[in-house]
Amino acid sequence: MIGIITEFGKRVSTRWVTAILLPGSLWVIVFGIAVVLGHGSPFDLARLVAETEALGDEFVRHPGRAVVAVVLAVAGAGVAGTVATGLGRLAQRWFLRRRFLTGGLITRSRWSRRSRALAAARRAGVDPVAAYLPQRPTWLGDRVRLVEARVRAQYHVDARLVWPRLWLLLDEDTRRPISDAHARYADAVSLMGWGLLYLVPGVVWWPALLISATVVVTAWTRLRVTVAELAELIESAIDLRLRDLAEAIGTPFGGNEVKPVEGRALDDRLGKAGPA
Repeated sequence: MIGIITEFGKRVSTRWVTAILLPGSLWVIVFGIAVVLGHGSPFDLARLVAETEALGDEFVRHPGRAVVAVVLAVAGAGVAGTVATGLGRLAQRWFLRRRFLTGGLITRSRWSRRSRALAAARRAGVDPVAAYLPQRPTWLGDRVRLVEARVRAQYHVDARLVWPRLWLLLDEDTRRPISDAHARYADAVSLMGWGLLYLVPGVVWWPALLISATVVVTAWTRLRVTVAELAELIESAIDLRLRDLAEAIGTPFGGNEVKPVEGRALDDRLGKAGPA
């Protein structure tokens, strides 16, 4: 037990250093540069060097102040990491939201993803599946919703009810790629939070706005890649193991194709609907 606790502590410490302390320290440094240089002289290296040397001399004369400065810097990095994590989660909720702020105005515009999908279907001469058309404000939200729509159309079950139970049936080798993809997604969410946090030094030092834009664009790109990968893996796991879940829960499927009544029976059992 002590060994498990020790190993867990090591992993938490490593995670805290790589995810919080290092990026937080970089943010603190950029914030300090922003305060020293400001908008008036954003690239005045001579001034930055002079201020740094003066601060170093101050710490040599007063070692106690150096200790306090280091403690404050580490604490500031920790606070920055906490704030960045919160900002990342807020951004995640914003990207995955269900409703448009403008109602259906953007959805009906000729430049919306839904309109472009309909136009592409017309050019290809095919009838689009209404449930598969874009319906959420962002691509990320629609990619997540598409898993639910496709599972519902194919198996007549609610993926939100199925997935937590099916996850418990997966072996470690099957879980690993899904867990790895989720970890990369979480890192992208955190990176988005850091990108937004760099707007703060950007208020007094405009180059920080360029840093913020670069980090946000990079995070958005990674979010698209990781969400697509994670959605594909989750849907694949449902395709391969849904029958095992149905048998384990006591509502096995009959033939090769899942009938609507069978899907509803599994949904009722998972949703604790009770006897009909």
